[in-house]
Amino acid sequence: MTSNSFSSPPQDASMPLTPEMLEGSHNYKKMLGLVLEWTGKEPFLTQILFKMLLGGQEAPIFGEEQEWVNQMVRSRIIKNWEKNPQLKPLWNIRDRILKSKDKKNNIKLLKFYREIVKKESVFADNSPEQKELRLLGLIVQQRGRLKVHNKIYQEVFNLEWIDKAISKLEANLEPDDDEFLQAFSDLERKLLQHQAEILAKIESGEADEQTVSQPVYETLRDLTAKVGQLVGADRCTIFLLNDEKTELWSLVAEDESGQFLDIRVRVGQGIAGLVAKNKQVVHIADNVYEDPRSRLVKESDKKYNYHTKNILAFPILNDESDIVAVVQLLNKIVKKEGDPAGFTHQDLERLAKCVIPVRGILEACQSCYEGIKKAQATAALAKATRSLNQVNLDTDMILERVMGAAKELLNADRATLWLVDRRRGDLWTKIPGKGEIRCPIGVGFAGQVADTRKPMVIPFDLYDDPNAENAKKTDAQTHYRTCSLLCMPVVAPDGELVGVSQLVNKIKSGMEGTYDPNTYPKVPEFFQASFDKNDRQSMEVFNERVGAILQYAKAHEDLKEASYIEPKEAIQHTLSLFGNLFAENEESRYNTLYSLLSSLTASVGKYIAAEHSHIFLVDPDKQEIWSLAFDAKNACAKEFHLPANRGIAGKLLSDREAKKSNKVAQIKDSFVRVGLRKDRAAQLQHILLFPVIDSEGNDVAIVRLLNKRQSDTGFTPEDVAKLKAKSPDLLPILQAFQSFRK
Repeated sequence: MTSNSFSSPPQDASMPLTPEMLEGSHNYKKMLGLVLEWTGKEPFLTQILFKMLLGGQEAPIFGEEQEWVNQMVRSRIIKNWEKNPQLKPLWNIRDRILKSKDKKNNIKLLKFYREIVKKESVFADNSPEQKELRLLGLIVQQRGRLKVHNKIYQEVFNLEWIDKAISKLEANLEPDDDEFLQAFSDLERKLLQHQAEILAKIESGEADEQTVSQPVYETLRDLTAKVGQLVGADRCTIFLLNDEKTELWSLVAEDESGQFLDIRVRVGQGIAGLVAKNKQVVHIADNVYEDPRSRLVKESDKKYNYHTKNILAFPILNDESDIVAVVQLLNKIVKKEGDPAGFTHQDLERLAKCVIPVRGILEACQSCYEGIKKAQATAALAKATRSLNQVNLDTDMILERVMGAAKELLNADRATLWLVDRRRGDLWTKIPGKGEIRCPIGVGFAGQVADTRKPMVIPFDLYDDPNAENAKKTDAQTHYRTCSLLCMPVVAPDGELVGVSQLVNKIKSGMEGTYDPNTYPKVPEFFQASFDKNDRQSMEVFNERVGAILQYAKAHEDLKEASYIEPKEAIQHTLSLFGNLFAENEESRYNTLYSLLSSLTASVGKYIAAEHSHIFLVDPDKQEIWSLAFDAKNACAKEFHLPANRGIAGKLLSDREAKKSNKVAQIKDSFVRVGLRKDRAAQLQHILLFPVIDSEGNDVAIVRLLNKRQSDTGFTPEDVAKLKAKSPDLLPILQAFQSFRK
């Protein structure tokens, strides 16, 4: 037999060998076994390896056959298989997997083959991938399991080769429109599932802004990535339009370190702003920096160390042809030489197919985002209003508390409450460190609002406003950069203008910072934000409460001046005046009454050193007791009632004597705990109930005091005596409250 007889290669160790093999080695049987061990009896590989062995210059030394064969296989096959035309069986397997038109199927084959290589064997189940790999000869089935056909395949097509092949195929995989449409649908469904959960968390106060907004940001991020992938863009940014339709914003554009950027563009400025204004596509295929519209692009690239070569920006419109968003794509990825520079008409066609689902997601994001902002505003307003409820009648305290609550409510850097001085015909306020300052009505932003009684909202950048000259002059003197403004009238319940609230410099969401005067007039990034519609609505509600407080403070001042009037008559007269003013506004009536009642209740509690104090007024006509509590959800005071002829309340009013106890936990009557949070109700130890009776024996109110401070023995007879001593002073006020409610 000659060397040409290898067209029918040996199948086992007993096959006759060529004379060359017999002459060249006395240990041919071992050599044959080693060859078959490498090839797994695969015919073509066995034939090729035999030829290589027979073509060798030297025969292996006895006992070193395995090392000699291994070295031959690794040097002449494993390392050089892609350059050796003799090894076409390996080329055929490679080309069948890598060069087939169905790249997705090729990736599936490689991933399945990778599992076999990793696990060394996998149970056979006749899947399409298994069938195809077996037909290729890459794997074989033995005793119900799959394994790599032979050691040569295992070393040539190893894990490193597999991973590189998968990466190469995936990099050149063309996007599938149907898959993108399904991905967009999944994103929208996921966002809608989160929406109800988000709002519930905000209303319950369980989550901060970053936590509740995260699903929206993640959806925008994933959507942006998908749109960029759809057309092969290196970077993609989706800008949404704000409520005032003056500004585009995005929280998903990434810098080179992968961090999210808060980008805002005014409508009409920059390429995205021009697209929003004109509702037209902008495509710059090359030399972006030479285009006059690219000034903001160059500034952004310089700031974030990026280079824009080409750009495509297009509008997304709703059914009424109004702008919903602008999609901006940067730098078309060139996959192979000869591809056109810049985005193509085909890219636009692919985007057009996906506009409807993308728009649906963006509108859902916008709706969810607005819902989050409104819920947060409601929670902040409730907190701010609760803060106002603790304000006393001192004007300085009112100014301080109102300004602090307003800053926190709207996340503003500065807040000022200007009060109207009717005698001098101007506005005045007190600034810490500067004392009292005044502003003529009609001059400056606050003066204009006082003159017109119309709100003034100036977005970033305030210096672009035609009326900003006075602000610029003031800023130059103080070295403070004014960037945005919200200025609103404060009107008392009777309709009288009592002040102007002015908030300066909205702080960008999610950012913190302290202004450094040394940087003037540079604008810090955290000031690059604007007050919006939600801010204005929140401030309107807030100012209603402030107006009532200021009117009450003014009435208090008037009462002090009219000290010659008997206390009962003065209080009844003032509250009757409030009653007439609020005849058509029940919410304002209750808010005012709640403020007065809370102030009185707090004073009584402090006087007796009680941790919790409440006053319940008696309605004899309905045989019930009632009081007021603050409804945080609706940011207003609400009335609640209890029977006056049953339980502890009935017993107290029947006996007309104070009652006290140090075993509150054993008292099951709901009157003991009504109006308290559950956590506070669980910590009660002492209680003192004191009935307030008028001179004619009529029931007027019940004072409930809970938990004597710094005492283990609870309330004392001395506490009861102190309440009796103050009862004549309490009586006219409480009677006035009764009349006011009626």
